[in-house]
Amino acid sequence: MTTQFLQCLLPGVNLLRLEHEEIDTDQHHLTVNVSSTQTLAQCPLRANPTTRIHSRYQRTLANLPCVNYSLTLVMQVCKFFCDNSGCIRRICTEWIPEVTKPWARKTQRLGQKLQIIGLALGGAAGARLCPQIGIVACGSTLLNHLKQLSLPEFAVPKILGVDDFAFCKGQRYGTILVDLELNQPIALLADRKVETLTNWLIQHPGVEILSRDRSKTHKSAMDKGAPAAIQVADRFHLVQNLEETLEKVLSSVNELKAVELADVWTCRT
Repeated sequence: MTTQFLQCLLPGVNLLRLEHEEIDTDQHHLTVNVSSTQTLAQCPLRANPTTRIHSRYQRTLANLPCVNYSLTLVMQVCKFFCDNSGCIRRICTEWIPEVTKPWARKTQRLGQKLQIIGLALGGAAGARLCPQIGIVACGSTLLNHLKQLSLPEFAVPKILGVDDFAFCKGQRYGTILVDLELNQPIALLADRKVETLTNWLIQHPGVEILSRDRSKTHKSAMDKGAPAAIQVADRFHLVQNLEETLEKVLSSVNELKAVELADVWTCRT
């Protein structure tokens, strides 16, 4: 029953065969030894199938925890001869993409969970959560897994917000583009140069309204990249304009009252 249970928990159930397991009750650690059931492999350079086994070797992979036990997968895989005489690679290793990536030290499903944690919490907060759920990962590991994610597809928005942000405050800045109908960032540009934003707008036609700050750089890029779009000030700068105007009005009122009080004082004296 235990063997059947562990076999069902393996990633790539039909591609791996359970050999034996070791349980360390003191460290709450489970080591599962498996072997590949594949009988052929493909050369990564020529994509030629081959069945001639050269040798076998082991890969040690961290896997998702199981009932409060950390789990290590020790997987035995094969090296194959490449029978294509024109291929420069004479020996190719067996890849099992359903289980793990080449040269990785984690299973695919553990990597996916780390990406989910990283997306939800980021590096530092995610690293604090991981030990509580039996996963060993630091903040840098979570961020590295996030970098492997491909950017999602997006439709060109009708209303686009443009502003700058700091990669390193006071030293290096970029440009952030936001779909204001969905309140969702869609692109980060490497700098805030006119040419960069202009090229993006030309490559993504269809923007009808552009919201920006009072930057002359952004205005110039919008004039060149999307001349038909309407340019409006964003909410922050509208409020800022109102604040500056009110300060001027109230300051002038205070100055007028000060003059009146000075005149009254002069008449009394």
